[in-house]
Amino acid sequence: MEIRTTPFFTLPDPFDLQGSEFDAYEKKIGALSAAYAHEIPAEMLEKIAYRVVSIPTPKDALPGTLTFGVTYLNPYQVKGEYSLTRGHFHADRNYDEYYFGLHGNGFLLYWDGEEEIFAQKVYPGSIHYINGKYAHRLINTDPNEVLAVAACWNVVAGHNYATIDEGGFPVRCYEVDGRPVWKTEETWTKKL
Repeated sequence: MEIRTTPFFTLPDPFDLQGSEFDAYEKKIGALSAAYAHEIPAEMLEKIAYRVVSIPTPKDALPGTLTFGVTYLNPYQVKGEYSLTRGHFHADRNYDEYYFGLHGNGFLLYWDGEEEIFAQKVYPGSIHYINGKYAHRLINTDPNEVLAVAACWNVVAGHNYATIDEGGFPVRCYEVDGRPVWKTEETWTKKL
């Protein structure tokens, strides 16, 4: 009988997804230039914005197959705009997703691609249901701590990054006097 290594959570805080059977990638701040309102300073371009660690997608995935991963979003700002993930719609918007706050503080930004846009606070223990119709993006508002958020999604949902890369979200989150302030993107135009 083969006993396989089981992935596990390390608790207490900070949370870390560990094991030998994970996929992982890192996104540099410079790769997020389309996501920010201002040019990213040269000294920040090669720094890591976030990393994602996830269970590999099975080769024989079916429409009901789920996977699990954790995003670790570093704290930084680009001219006052908080650190953020690239953001995406699902390629197939019939599939939903869950996020679970593990460490740090921030927001989960939702947008339906039209007029509906809102955010929820993300904090350790928060649970977020993401209907497949919403694009979503994480924002880290903590100046010192990594925002760690777990996700569970259907592997056939896919990711549509191009829509957000081309048109962006219609709001941005900045630090003003030590607090998060939401601003409408003045140059935003719907491209859907």
